Amino acid sequence: MKRITVLFFVIAVLTLISSSCSWAKGVEIEENYVPDPVITAKIASNPQLIDDKLKAAMLKEVENPASITIEITHISPQDTALGKFKRIHVYAYRSTVEHVIVESARIEFLDVQLNTKKLLENEKIRPVNKCTINMDVIVKESDLNDFLKYKAKKIKVDHPKVRMTNNNMELSGSTKYGFVKVEFWAKGNFSIKDDKEIWFHASKMKVNRISMPRSFIGQIIKKINPLMNFKKFSFDVNLEQIKITDGQIRITSFPD
Repeated sequence: MKRITVLFFVIAVLTLISSSCSWAKGVEIEENYVPDPVITAKIASNPQLIDDKLKAAMLKEVENPASITIEITHISPQDTALGKFKRIHVYAYRSTVEHVIVESARIEFLDVQLNTKKLLENEKIRPVNKCTINMDVIVKESDLNDFLKYKAKKIKVDHPKVRMTNNNMELSGSTKYGFVKVEFWAKGNFSIKDDKEIWFHASKMKVNRISMPRSFIGQIIKKINPLMNFKKFSFDVNLEQIKITDGQIRITSFPD
């Protein structure tokens, strides 16, 4: 069985500049960045370019959103021309990433400076510095099940299905284990690994309706992890909380 890699829409945007920020991990910083004077002049003469290019860049990361809004809090016209902003807030509703439908994604960036040349010429969002990114992503149980149906043949699982209840997820299906076709059912929850991956941990598992030892459980579960993977994104994800409620999973770093 091949790994299930679920790439939610999340994070295709900025990291930040501010001495008061708490630093994110692992993203390369453009320490010697100097804004291109030609690009700076273009933005100064037409500030709307920033809004248009930010939206174009986001639409390269997310397919066919039902709606997407980007709110920018400017500092001054001079700072805008240099790619510096007090706040950028992105909200996408019903978007598709790697065949996964994301119900909603909300990302907030504070005190950010962007590489304006890459933004205008390549429609790519590249921060020159970074700090904490607040994010909130919701995926519905029904949409995750649709994704698993799409992936069923590739991951060699028949009739895969998830069910989400308060703080727990149930995963079921059938697969070939050795030379035997078995039905499995697992119950457990999620954890964050290496700041970038979401792993499913089974607390209970049955194969052909028989309770199995933990070592046997691990052999099957390790084949499907990580269930969600953010490593392919250009920017680090600030993952803090995973909340499972009836019918959906929510990944957030926004304070309650």
